[in-house]
Amino acid sequence: MKKDNISRRTFLKTGIAVGTGLCGLSFLSSFERQRPLKVWKRNRLKKGLVVVHGNVHERSGERSVIKEMVNRGIRAIGGMDKLVSRGDNVVIKPNIAWDRYPEYAANTNPFVVAALAGLCIEAGANRVKVLDHTCAENPGPSYLNSGIEKAAKEVGADVRFVSKNLFKDIKIAGGKVLDSWPFYEKLIYQDKVDVLINVPIAKHHSASLLSMALKNTMGMIGGNRGSIHKDIHPKIADLNRVVKVDLTVLDAFRILKHHGPTGGRLGDVDNTFENARRLVFCVDPVAVDSYGATLFGYQGREIGFIRESYEAGLGEIDYTLNGFEEITV
Repeated sequence: MKKDNISRRTFLKTGIAVGTGLCGLSFLSSFERQRPLKVWKRNRLKKGLVVVHGNVHERSGERSVIKEMVNRGIRAIGGMDKLVSRGDNVVIKPNIAWDRYPEYAANTNPFVVAALAGLCIEAGANRVKVLDHTCAENPGPSYLNSGIEKAAKEVGADVRFVSKNLFKDIKIAGGKVLDSWPFYEKLIYQDKVDVLINVPIAKHHSASLLSMALKNTMGMIGGNRGSIHKDIHPKIADLNRVVKVDLTVLDAFRILKHHGPTGGRLGDVDNTFENARRLVFCVDPVAVDSYGATLFGYQGREIGFIRESYEAGLGEIDYTLNGFEEITV
């Protein structure tokens, strides 16, 4: 009898311990699910759109001209210290999707990335990471041949490959087509990034017609990215419901007019001062893309993902609404 009582007590203690353990696991699981997503950084940047025109002269190289264009554009919207605070962790997300040299305009110009990273470091950032989920299984050649890895490291940025193990499935509140999708955690969780700067290049795209700021979100996600291209326009808008970009800088120094997104022919690239040779700065990615569409002869409403994003309340399609300024370097 005594033995039975001890056994019963042991059973009850074991049951309580197991129950407590399961409850703890449930709590931890719940905590992970409630991990806060990144919000927009509170900043004092101007809301208007700034376009900086520049040209490469015989006595000034491309890098120095672009650096001055970035400096002038950032000053015009308020200065990097109005966005980046001392100790912030900053992520710069260019387009590094393809194994192409800069002159083919398939990836973001490396000097734009370097200039922005340098300003973030000068503003006191704790760390500036540069990364993209490339379209190749091995990202090394894209990082190398785009010139972005070298240029960013030269100014002190931390250039990273995307880890395949760090994609997290995130619910998309209010999604029109997508209910959820795997996002890269270093871009969407508040404890991973204080400031997110999106630096796309303006180019033609065979599926979405154009690829600029909103489309550059494709480099922030995992999963079956090829499936996004079916009914792509509302899906791009849905992805941008999750991503909180604090500043967009559109690289239109060279524009890939045809055979995007990969390019590969210099004849498809427009690098004239009349149509290209410009950078676009704004906190509103919809406004940026609406202006960018005009570089290809379209209005913002004619591009599906721009219209869908505007209708989803993600920004203004009238890029002049909050102010518009053009500067020539």
